[in-house]
Amino acid sequence: MDRSRESTVTLAENDDIPIHRRPSIMDNVVPEHVPDHLLDDAEVPDSSKRLIMAVDFGTTYSAVAYVALEGEPGESAGCLDPTRIRTIQSYPDDTTFGGLDDEMRSEVPTELIYPLDRGFRKKEDLVARGKDSTEDQREDVPEPAIGEFEADPDDPLTIFGGQDAYDSDQMSVDEAVSFRWGYGAHEAWGRSATHANPENKPLARFKLLLDNSERTETIRNELGVTFQELKRRRIIKDPRDVIADFLTCLLRHAKAELEDAGFDDSYKLETILCVPAIWSQKACRDMQTAMAIAMGQAGFSGVDVENNNIDNLFIVSEPEAAAAFVLAESRDISPGDTFVLLDAGGGTVDANTYTVSTTTPLRLTREVVPPGGGLYGSSYINESFRELLRRRLADETYLESEDTTISGCIEKIIITDFEYRLKRIFNCYSAKGTKQFDIPGLRPDPAKGFGRGSLKVPVNEIKQIFLDRMDGIGSIMEEQIGKALEKDVKIEKVLLIGGFAGSVSLRKYLSGRLRSICEQKNCPLPTFLHPPHTATAVARGAVLRAFNKERGPRRYARSSYGILRTEIWGEFPEHVEGKRAYDPHDGQAYAFNTIDWVLKLGQEVEPVWTCTPFLCSHTFDCFPMRSLICREVLYVSDRSKDSHYQLSHPKNAGAEEVGEIVVDFTFLRNEGLIQPVDRGFNKDGKPVGKRHYRVTYTMVIKVVDRDLRCYAIYDGRVRMKCKINIASAFRPGVK
Repeated sequence: MDRSRESTVTLAENDDIPIHRRPSIMDNVVPEHVPDHLLDDAEVPDSSKRLIMAVDFGTTYSAVAYVALEGEPGESAGCLDPTRIRTIQSYPDDTTFGGLDDEMRSEVPTELIYPLDRGFRKKEDLVARGKDSTEDQREDVPEPAIGEFEADPDDPLTIFGGQDAYDSDQMSVDEAVSFRWGYGAHEAWGRSATHANPENKPLARFKLLLDNSERTETIRNELGVTFQELKRRRIIKDPRDVIADFLTCLLRHAKAELEDAGFDDSYKLETILCVPAIWSQKACRDMQTAMAIAMGQAGFSGVDVENNNIDNLFIVSEPEAAAAFVLAESRDISPGDTFVLLDAGGGTVDANTYTVSTTTPLRLTREVVPPGGGLYGSSYINESFRELLRRRLADETYLESEDTTISGCIEKIIITDFEYRLKRIFNCYSAKGTKQFDIPGLRPDPAKGFGRGSLKVPVNEIKQIFLDRMDGIGSIMEEQIGKALEKDVKIEKVLLIGGFAGSVSLRKYLSGRLRSICEQKNCPLPTFLHPPHTATAVARGAVLRAFNKERGPRRYARSSYGILRTEIWGEFPEHVEGKRAYDPHDGQAYAFNTIDWVLKLGQEVEPVWTCTPFLCSHTFDCFPMRSLICREVLYVSDRSKDSHYQLSHPKNAGAEEVGEIVVDFTFLRNEGLIQPVDRGFNKDGKPVGKRHYRVTYTMVIKVVDRDLRCYAIYDGRVRMKCKINIASAFRPGVK
């Protein structure tokens, strides 16, 4: 909501709406004394039983890990046995072909299929709850005809161009339109007869929409076409809807599995959110918003969607989580070692180089060189193989029918034969000959490698697809080693983790590439390691990191948090750059909609920090008699820290509403505790304003760990409070 515009309307047309003003020294009113005990929340004592749940929302696969703590002796010693950590499994429609010990069963594809039917949300119980809900734009809105949608140049979703990540003719599920997620989406794409219905829209890699870096631009462009169609049909509003929909499904399944395992509300839940190290604070906040919506819809307690608050939320960076897992799991890392951590997932491959502390338990002491990475994940092998098949089958149009498309035939091969079978065991260094794939109806053509109903692909072509991606990963590794050597830092170990780390081809390639790098640079050969459980290293490591938060990063605010104010005109020099307006109640000039940044960007914040108490004041008409509702609006900014400028000022560009505290002071009038204030006079002695009520009270903002708490105080009592989790305002990993 544009509150500066709202205030203009208030003054010009609707002056019976309460006006919030900041009292000055002229009012001879000072904030109440606020003793410390008044702000000590009388919360329910912490349960001795805790459940730590970490969510690794990945580009191509996601995972949830957890550990239950029963309050047993020794659990508070700061050291958790990694073998106690469990992962959520048994995902619906799981199509992995490994046994029960296959680690891929602990991951689920980060993919969705949307039907172009606004009614599907009610059927799937995906109606968003809270102020950011898009439900208001889905109900009773006529569906626009094709061609009516116009791009909004200010909307980030409309700048995407290019083609969808999947062709428009491979967008159905069954004969019936339905919403699918995870393995259900894979199952649908794996049936060649289900790709002819354009009323379904698949989405993958949508995590990258929160990454505005240059390396993800192509992917964001590819997603644009589908997003525009979904947005035009009023199915989604922005990327957070898609992320929230997926997380809702993921967390509903996780909650059901946890309940089946005997974990109920008697366990105090701590939620860990893993984020890329390169994400902006804005991206972290958007992710937190989507997570709050999803947890609310999944039925988790301790969630306030209106204020984007999740009780006991801890944010940790993905490389830090992975490193925590490696340090706890591997006996090959020693104090003082410097190692390169390669996290090779399905979408991105990230590289970080760390030095380990010389204390116990081991901790990372510093990041040796800037992080590296690129889009070389295993899903791009699928993409290249898909393109190979498209080229080979481009002229076989006779395969097309009402219920069958060439793209559908290709996707069946990708899902059924390539993703879960061939790719995961393919060895570039031993495979020979050809691989054969079934395509019903394909006519024999020896020159093209076509048999009757089958297609042969030379192994060398598949090998080249692998080598193209593995070469990119090798270059990332080489860059990290080279930059470390430039600083005279010796690399002792190279650790490979992530889903792609299970590939024998990648492990052999990187081992050989490492030897070649060291020969060229005349440096000692680091040990190459690929520890177990690498596919879920981030989720498992996040649990470990949350269990012991000691010696984390220092607490410097990466965002400012402030409150919307109305200040007496001229009280601060910043007002001269804004516009003055007059309160219709007292007739005085004010600077409306300024922001007082209480917690400032760059400020060091102790685990418990309290601001200086300040006053808030609201004015109300005497007639008609209405409730005395006072509303204070909180804002966040990643760039501004200069107070007293109006919201519309360039210094506050990008500031976002993040929450509010609403207090009903009607009892003051009903109980005769306040009396109407007569109209005033200006300096010329002329009457101004009109008879009105004025409510003045004290506000305090307090930070406790990663929560920002607001208190409205009147006559020595806390009349209302609200809580906003601000974990996204600090560096990931801050206690």
